[in-house]
Amino acid sequence: EDGFFLLLVTPPVESAGQAVAKDVMLVMDTSGSMDGDKMIQAKAAADYVLDHLGQDDRFNIVAFSTATRLFSDRPVSAARRDEGHAFVRSLAAAGSTDINRALLEALAGADAERPTVLIFLTDGLPTAGEVDPDRIVANIAAEAPKSVRLFAFGVGYDVDTVLLDQLSSGQRGTSSYVKPEQSIEEEVSGFYAKVSAPVLIDVETAFAGVQVEDIYPYPLPDLFAGNQ
Repeated sequence: EDGFFLLLVTPPVESAGQAVAKDVMLVMDTSGSMDGDKMIQAKAAADYVLDHLGQDDRFNIVAFSTATRLFSDRPVSAARRDEGHAFVRSLAAAGSTDINRALLEALAGADAERPTVLIFLTDGLPTAGEVDPDRIVANIAAEAPKSVRLFAFGVGYDVDTVLLDQLSSGQRGTSSYVKPEQSIEEEVSGFYAKVSAPVLIDVETAFAGVQVEDIYPYPLPDLFAGNQ
């Protein structure tokens, strides 16, 4: 009864009504298992994200299968989105799925001083390189800068939801899933709205006068417009 609850937020995500500038990294699965409807879904999702970048945002694209193919070594201005669309159109599905390598290479190009949204588009089944889900999660956790939020976007019926949920929750993101027959425009617009409109970031809690046994969810996620 004598305890109290204090919510601390650092830093604020908006200043003078202006949205915070961010980096958006698209990590796209182009393995053979993505061929057909899945690849169409992933490309449509990438195009939507590129079209909805903020004026001061930057972006990069990492396509992966057995190997990786980068649009750029580092995030580039949103003014180059037309080049990004051309890069997406050139992608074709072939090879195996090295999720671990793709995410590590994407993280290597992240700016630790700038808010980074990493959108991971995949069917979620690692088949090359490191294939153990627990080790993949641990590797990403060890290499991800604090500035990165990972949002997994699973396409199709074969997606490894456990792996994607662990990857996203470990980096204070969320997961979203789309069936091949679903409307990509509706699903992706709702998904990207969650990552493009942050309300609070780096949320922390402090307690005094009470003994805390558990916090849920843990770690505390960022708060996005429209979410609880």
